[in-house]
Amino acid sequence: MKIGRDSKTAEQNRERVLLVAAVDAKTRRWQAIQSLDELASLTSTAGGTVVESFMQVRRRFDPATLLGIGKAQELAGISRQLDIDLLIFDTELSAAQIRNIEEIVGVRVIDRTTLILDIFSKHARTKEAKLQVELAQLEYRLPRLVGKGLEFSRLGGGIGTRGPGEKKLEVDRRRIKERIATLKRMSKKIEHSKEVQRKRRAEIPKIAVIGYTNAGKSSLVNALTRARLVTSDQLFSTLDSNTNVLFVPPKYRMLISDTVGFLRNLPHGLIASFHATLAEVLEADMLIHIVDTAAEDMEEKIVTVNNVLEEIGADKKPRMLVFNKVDRVFDEDKERCGRKYPESFFVSATKNVGLDILKENLRRYFYDTQKSGTS
Repeated sequence: MKIGRDSKTAEQNRERVLLVAAVDAKTRRWQAIQSLDELASLTSTAGGTVVESFMQVRRRFDPATLLGIGKAQELAGISRQLDIDLLIFDTELSAAQIRNIEEIVGVRVIDRTTLILDIFSKHARTKEAKLQVELAQLEYRLPRLVGKGLEFSRLGGGIGTRGPGEKKLEVDRRRIKERIATLKRMSKKIEHSKEVQRKRRAEIPKIAVIGYTNAGKSSLVNALTRARLVTSDQLFSTLDSNTNVLFVPPKYRMLISDTVGFLRNLPHGLIASFHATLAEVLEADMLIHIVDTAAEDMEEKIVTVNNVLEEIGADKKPRMLVFNKVDRVFDEDKERCGRKYPESFFVSATKNVGLDILKENLRRYFYDTQKSGTS
């Protein structure tokens, strides 16, 4: 099954990409289509142009090529016909599978995890973020050095080649393990430093804004605090936790932190590597779960965020569900969400809609409810 995309508008300076998905049952095709749409957005964020998408339903995956030799040869023909530069698989591949597919198709192959790591590397701005990205990349690539040799040192500027650098990828397994150990020690120091900072502000209520990537977390923090956090329509524009003071008249203060966005099938290694950043979530007194109300797969994204919270041990935290971008939906959509989630809030961070109600409820929670509970 193929899902066509317009290849005529591809820019010459962007890699031409063919997306590939494989599912083991026909009932999962719609889920795979949604995942391919998200993979297309990730590819665009990384700087590629999606020319075509390809999906196969296969009861048993081939351990050598995932899709089987016949389908791999079909991909080779499509790649030649459409002048494809890169294949991106919407599932994690082994080193042997990558090598075998590249030999048959004749173009470079990466998987979803490599693409996400590449985007993280592109958006890492602070020393902490760069450290965490490098750790995640090395831990992911270490077991894939078997049989790959020096191919991991490819730094031709294409998608999936950003990262720690040529020297770090050409060293042997022992050197990589040593570098991983060093990065983990550095990460622990950063985590300890942040923990000291959090203890110093222990008396001030702490809020962490969480949600699916591109749901509007940075925009909400900016709107509530007049901060100047970077906002973008790209996925994962925020990798660091940014903490700002939220003032609620006449005299109330809270600390509110923007956090890294969540994603379905988010690599477990990334969650572990970004522990220092996610610690803001674990230490928060309240979580604001922001949702893109205009997203077609809104419900699935809510479930994904809840699953990640459970994975990091933050699922029992007090939580406010906030539906963002309500200016982009019809009233009946908003009413339907209100019936299903009666304790939720509706805002538009960019249009300043519903923010006063949200702030007032935060004030009540921390300064009315908390005091009455301790009196």
